[in-house]
Amino acid sequence: MRITDVSVVIHERAPSMAAFGPRGAKVPLGVLRVITDEGIEGNAFLSSPGPGAEALARQVIGVIKPWLVGADPLDIGAHARRMDGLRHYLTPHAIGVTDVALWDIAGKAAGLPVHRLLGTCREKLPAYLSTAHHQTAGDYADEARYWQGQGWQGYKLHPPRGPWLPPGASPPVSFDIAACEAVRAAVGDSMTLMLDSSWAYSYPEALRVGRAIEDLGFHWYEDPLPDRDIHGYTRLARHLSIPLLATEITPGGLEALPPWITSGATDFLRGDVVIKGGITGLVKIAHLAEAFGMNCEIHDSYNALNNVAALHVALAVHNCEWFEVLPFNPTGAPGLEHWNYGLATPMEIDGSGYVRVPPGPGLGARIDWDLINSSVAGVIS
Repeated sequence: MRITDVSVVIHERAPSMAAFGPRGAKVPLGVLRVITDEGIEGNAFLSSPGPGAEALARQVIGVIKPWLVGADPLDIGAHARRMDGLRHYLTPHAIGVTDVALWDIAGKAAGLPVHRLLGTCREKLPAYLSTAHHQTAGDYADEARYWQGQGWQGYKLHPPRGPWLPPGASPPVSFDIAACEAVRAAVGDSMTLMLDSSWAYSYPEALRVGRAIEDLGFHWYEDPLPDRDIHGYTRLARHLSIPLLATEITPGGLEALPPWITSGATDFLRGDVVIKGGITGLVKIAHLAEAFGMNCEIHDSYNALNNVAALHVALAVHNCEWFEVLPFNPTGAPGLEHWNYGLATPMEIDGSGYVRVPPGPGLGARIDWDLINSSVAGVIS
């Protein structure tokens, strides 16, 4: 089998419901198509955050396609190695989505789901709802109570802060503590809670919030400090008992992670299939974590199809406890429309809060081509 063509369809999504990002703006979504001479096609979605669908498409077509066409798509390890060697020309996103599409081909060629090729550990995983930014503590409490009523077992707060926001745009950290207190009071002790502070605290703020959520019995404390501050995380770990979760956006891939482990700066590793080297890279990170007795908790992979790919990995490793669902819901508007956007066979979460991959070979999820083709801005090839 040989690759005969690579192209990206740019779909203009209607005004977005996304609570992170511009309101009312169209959001381009790219559909990567890797075509083979046996009629098997591999796919991945290209989207924000990051360079965006069009910029990523031009990297895939301009840098990767010239040598990928004519190659055997099943030589995934060789292709991953070559893309890794081109990191000075490519963003991690371009590498990740290409790797996902190649694994999709491999599964379809074998007639098996990708998690079977990787070595299935289980068929389902508990999901946790990962919030957008809300304006009151009560908004978080109401949302957590809603999803608890749907049978979900976990809920993670994103306070309205982040390094991308203008200075002074976020409330004081007392707001974050109040929101965490309100959620715990609303759901009781039966729901697992987490806090993701998006790299936005100073060290004193991080210590203050960490001590507060320790007392509330939170499960983990995610990204309280800037992503390069290994020293700060190490200091924080000495003064807190709640597990720290870092390394979501650390630059450098697999080789950048051992210092975080050996310094005790994080209790878990973090990864996805987009910025950590695709399915190939994420599996390596999970195995690295396993060697040190750590979990690799897989975070949202930016769009529906790549989240399917991430779930295949999560089902094939022992050391991932939860699956993140980030639907970008504005306050008071629960639903999973954004999370499944672009799929004709969406991921579903059962009444006990467990998520499964769509059945079928490869990634298993069929693309909603009627939706994609209803608004095409162009094809990059």
